[in-house]
Amino acid sequence: QLFTEQMMDKTPLDLPQTELATEAAWIILPDDLVARAIGRGIDIPGAIHAIEHAAIGILPLFALCDRQDIGGVSHPSHPDTDNLAAIFIYDGYSGGVGLSRTAYDMMEELLTATLKTIEDCACDDGCPSCIQSPKCGNNNEPLDKAGAVYVLRELLGG
Repeated sequence: QLFTEQMMDKTPLDLPQTELATEAAWIILPDDLVARAIGRGIDIPGAIHAIEHAAIGILPLFALCDRQDIGGVSHPSHPDTDNLAAIFIYDGYSGGVGLSRTAYDMMEELLTATLKTIEDCACDDGCPSCIQSPKCGNNNEPLDKAGAVYVLRELLGG
């Protein structure tokens, strides 16, 4: 409900499964980085989810597209990456239109800009200007802003 945010109804849906055959760029976190982050108390699912959102928000500056043209998913132990933590950024169009290719080709610049955006944001725990996404299917949960900064710094070489 508007203003009170009280849940009015919850109805399970029985919809057919859909598939989107497209192209993606992905980032795989090495096990040693994940172990160091966990040792520092970082929530890996929250950190990679925050990076996914922030990178998707920044990518239109490089790929000259709309944020709605890009999708993403992060997984702390993805089966297609030998159960390593991974962040996927994909074209939101069947067959792909080259947006994820731009992300791949400019990955270091994208991650550097993503880190700068998160670090420069004045919020404490994450906001729509840095790590929250208006189209998150998980209601922007979990998100770990400090963890995202740590992981990005490590990925970019300290």
